[in-house]
Amino acid sequence: MHRCAACWKQQVTSPDAMTPFWKFFFSLRAGGNPGAPDEPGERHQPSAGISERGKKADSIAEYLDDCRRRVEAARSGLDDRQRAWVIEGNSPFMLRPDGEGRVKRGILMVHGLTDSPYIMRDIAPFFQQQGFLVLAMQLPGHGTRPGDLLDARWQDWVNVHQHLLGLLGAEVDDIYLLGFSVGATLNIYQSVRNENIKGQFLFAPAVRVLAAARLTCPLAWLGNWWKRLAWFDVQPDSDDFKYESLSNRAICEAHRLIRALHRVSTLGERRIPLFVVASENDATVDSGAILRWFARQQGVPRRMLYYSTGHPVVPPGVKTVAAKFPDQNIRSFAHTALLQSPSNPHYGARGSYRFCTHYYRLDRQKYQRCKNGEEDCLGEMFDESEDCPVIRRLTYNPLFDEMLAEIREFLLELDQDASGR
Repeated sequence: MHRCAACWKQQVTSPDAMTPFWKFFFSLRAGGNPGAPDEPGERHQPSAGISERGKKADSIAEYLDDCRRRVEAARSGLDDRQRAWVIEGNSPFMLRPDGEGRVKRGILMVHGLTDSPYIMRDIAPFFQQQGFLVLAMQLPGHGTRPGDLLDARWQDWVNVHQHLLGLLGAEVDDIYLLGFSVGATLNIYQSVRNENIKGQFLFAPAVRVLAAARLTCPLAWLGNWWKRLAWFDVQPDSDDFKYESLSNRAICEAHRLIRALHRVSTLGERRIPLFVVASENDATVDSGAILRWFARQQGVPRRMLYYSTGHPVVPPGVKTVAAKFPDQNIRSFAHTALLQSPSNPHYGARGSYRFCTHYYRLDRQKYQRCKNGEEDCLGEMFDESEDCPVIRRLTYNPLFDEMLAEIREFLLELDQDASGR
């Protein structure tokens, strides 16, 4: 069901929409599981020089090599086989399309907060096949150890992003951006500041500031004296490609980036092609705010896929897609489900990792059931029910191929518009 764009401008998010976040927030602040280790360890200490990452590289190859060396230095103590897998997944990468000569289109891909370039490994080859030169960057503070986000600032992310836009621009004629969560927020911010951006692909962009995020900035400052206050949550960090532990500084900087986006957006937003993907049940970002933001955009073409378990009213240009698959035991689409294929060896349907961090503080028994693969269903965290008391967070998109088909149609529309000018 669609509604005119103007009708969306004054809508506000229902208090119930943020219930999963608040449930998680208060579980952490209350101390949760007394059996879980609360004190930060060695991995929660920062490495050196993260704000300099990529800024002085004279080429993309030099940037990739510099980041890889940092990952190698931080990821010690692994056996050779695991070490190669972990270093490769946490390092930025580049994919060139087939053919010789100058490439017409390039795309800079940006992962989300606490993630790594690994989450772009499934979608990057698709864009390579469409003729793009793909560069998946590594945000400063990511891919190494959780403690590196204690020193990172949102300006570091912007500076490296801007530097890579220059390096990519030397290789291609037209630049596009693809981002996930806070990475998508960074891309929107940069698209306002850089007129050479030709289009955007955004997955679960964080476009709204949550009131609770403001509290993390003074907590991060107090963490300089009381180390535990530097951390929103301390987890086992069993995911090789995403920090499970989360610092208050990281949340604070994401909050400040969103505020910076709001400031530059008052100067005017770019009317560029836009493709957005989001989930109605997302417990990390405000999906209602994404819809309202999308309704204000005036780029052509403009499309959005909205995974939903109900029948929401959506603005023009939004395609609602059913997100419940009882035959696959999938109850809803999580924030973490959008970019990974079901065949992904780590996050996929038969992947090696099970996302259960939401139970780590709340209920150790449910946490163990979830980690052991004994969950009752898959979906967004806290989207539980009587028939699904233990839910594992979905980390892959069962409609991944269908999503790629939608993007392919969007790219064809871009080409048609370009040829018609």
